[in-house]
Amino acid sequence: MIQEIIENKLDYATLLCESDPNINLVENYLRDGRLFAYFEKQTPLAFIAAKEINDTTVEIKNLLTLEKYRGHGYGKALIQHIEKLYQNKLTFLIGTANSSMTNMLIYTKLGYHYSHKIENFFIDYYPQEIYENNMQATDLLYFSKTRAN
Repeated sequence: MIQEIIENKLDYATLLCESDPNINLVENYLRDGRLFAYFEKQTPLAFIAAKEINDTTVEIKNLLTLEKYRGHGYGKALIQHIEKLYQNKLTFLIGTANSSMTNMLIYTKLGYHYSHKIENFFIDYYPQEIYENNMQATDLLYFSKTRAN
């Protein structure tokens, strides 16, 4: 079951750093955005944070499935929940590191397309180098999905 976490969102900041290791950025979008979790028997298995950018656009700021629950569709369900919740929005954005191959594949399967990138984002905004898939995370790649009018 998916529920919004309204109170004490910042209590989850350290956990959300598992997918976004910059605590300052995590705390900022938790303050300004909404946080949802996929719960099973009162236990949160996956999280998603979303923030309205403007009248037409929502950005998914963090998507995290706890490691032992990955591969069961919880992240997909959370993305679809956000898309349904924000039916009045035309565009959805989601960002990931250039080294996050699995994320790119999932977003593409869900109908998202490469939009743009912010070069050196992970070098400029993160104090330590991030590596995954034997590759350094350097650029933030944005994927977007636009509803037909």
